[in-house]
Amino acid sequence: MRRLRPLLLLMPLLAGCEWVADPLSFTREEVPRFKAHADHPAPVDNPTSLKVMSWNVKYGACRIDFWFDFWGDRVQMSSTEVTDCLTRVAALIREYDPDILMTEEIEVDSKRSAYIDQVRFLLENTNLRYAGYMSTWKARYVPSEGVGRMDLGNAILSRYPILKAERIRQEDRTDQDPLTSTFYIKRAIGRVELDVGQGRRVAAYVVHTEAYDQDGTKQKQIQQIHDVLKAETLPWVIGGDFNELPPVCDERAAAGTPESCEGKLRLSGFLDERESSRGTDFEQPPYTPSVMKQYYDDFEPSIPLSRYGVGEDNQRRYFTHSVLGPDSVNDQGVPGYWNRTLDYLFIRKGEQWTDTDVIQGPNSSFGIQSDALRLSDHAPVVGTWRLP
Repeated sequence: MRRLRPLLLLMPLLAGCEWVADPLSFTREEVPRFKAHADHPAPVDNPTSLKVMSWNVKYGACRIDFWFDFWGDRVQMSSTEVTDCLTRVAALIREYDPDILMTEEIEVDSKRSAYIDQVRFLLENTNLRYAGYMSTWKARYVPSEGVGRMDLGNAILSRYPILKAERIRQEDRTDQDPLTSTFYIKRAIGRVELDVGQGRRVAAYVVHTEAYDQDGTKQKQIQQIHDVLKAETLPWVIGGDFNELPPVCDERAAAGTPESCEGKLRLSGFLDERESSRGTDFEQPPYTPSVMKQYYDDFEPSIPLSRYGVGEDNQRRYFTHSVLGPDSVNDQGVPGYWNRTLDYLFIRKGEQWTDTDVIQGPNSSFGIQSDALRLSDHAPVVGTWRLP
């Protein structure tokens, strides 16, 4: 967030009995579970595999440019805009038809998204029957830029019953003033336990790590997620927006050394970065792909590094993020397109993925007609997890 200015205007609220911004002061706690009202088709009993999708849905905004993106000036949306976007998001989800969906940046009862319950909308308009919602940013009133009431978080939706849903608190940033920190996102790991039949349970995780910190918070969050997964006793799958690049190289290595990122991985100067963002709270901090190496060493990624390749020509097929949409151009007149990888799926080491991909647009292999580039600033990552 940009600096939160109107402190004096907040004093009456801060003095009240209720919190203005929920401090989310928990370590690990259960969260609400929901069931679709619609009569969706029953899933396969006792399956041998599960189709999985991870997708940051950008709070149902599709390609509306907001003020913090530095490509637009929007603060809020109309109910028509949000419903239209979510209708198209749900259509892509139905086309792929996952058994498990991990979604980030989803909102309920937020002024920004016209107070629409987006978790409920996806439950009623896809074949997913159950959901757990993990709020990470909850405030009755966010003063910055007129944001207002906010309830944003991550969710896991499933065709199979959710026996338990919980969130695990992550590290907070330490590089913000107290007022900004009060109204800022409080990151959390989302976890659910699913009943897939015949007494079998599996765990699914969703994460969304810090994007703009300058104090190493994101790296601490990524380490914590790794440690939580290592301690998990159930078969598990994780999906999410890690806000970090794949460990094709080591950003700390000197140029010319075998580990150097030179010519292997773009670390900065992406086509969707705007010059006017420099020096602001939304300037892109340096990426540190080396922190993701332990995930590729200890777990099974849906897209292994051997497939991801070296250099942008090889990697472009698996990019998952672009702030800039296809109908806008950057400062050099180049239209927006996927330009880096930030989103991932992992399972336990030794287990098997099949049919993995990034859905960047219409995809005949999966029967996808929807254009993901117009539906969010992140592309869905998908794969079929062979259950152990």
